[in-house]
Amino acid sequence: MLALDAAVGKSFACLLLSDREALYAKSEGSRAHSQSLMPMLEGLLKKADITWKDLNILALGVGPGSFTGLRIAAAALAGINASLQLPVLSISSLAITAVQANGEGPLYVLEDARAGEVFVGYYHGTVAMQDDLCISWDALNEVKQGNYTSVAMPPEPLSGWKRLEPAIDRAEAIATVVRAAMEQQVLSNLPKYVQPAYLQMSQAERSLQAREK
Repeated sequence: MLALDAAVGKSFACLLLSDREALYAKSEGSRAHSQSLMPMLEGLLKKADITWKDLNILALGVGPGSFTGLRIAAAALAGINASLQLPVLSISSLAITAVQANGEGPLYVLEDARAGEVFVGYYHGTVAMQDDLCISWDALNEVKQGNYTSVAMPPEPLSGWKRLEPAIDRAEAIATVVRAAMEQQVLSNLPKYVQPAYLQMSQAERSLQAREK
């Protein structure tokens, strides 16, 4: 299985082999996703001495997260799968971040969505305790406070919250989430293409909504 996530800045990938061995990669330098993503994936395959045709399943971190990263990652995977026609597993990018924290007990994932909003996940290990959502930072005050993790620091200090630093490499966390998700999936039920979970209106949609008001 080849798994990819580009929701939080750089692109990260893992290749899970049949003997449970895993290989990991992340994009390097300041190259854009569109320039770095495919060389990163091809490098993983080369390292494992396999080709695209040796893959059995693909996985994608569908977000929420960076609009550009999610869009490019989804398009890249769709392009790859146009000929392969493999099943594609969707995983939450917030679940990956939760696993990175390596904490005990349930914790929140809070990632700045900009425009005064925050992506919120609530996880116990790889298990979602609620659906991922996007709310305003002001509305976050209505959420029960507790431990949280995030890839980036919040734009302002959060009173009553305790932040757990990511402690596990993101590519390794992808592997953990994918393995857990696969235990609950039937391959024949998985789609060939998946859509990013933006959870947030685009600027065009915001402008249209403002005009309609």
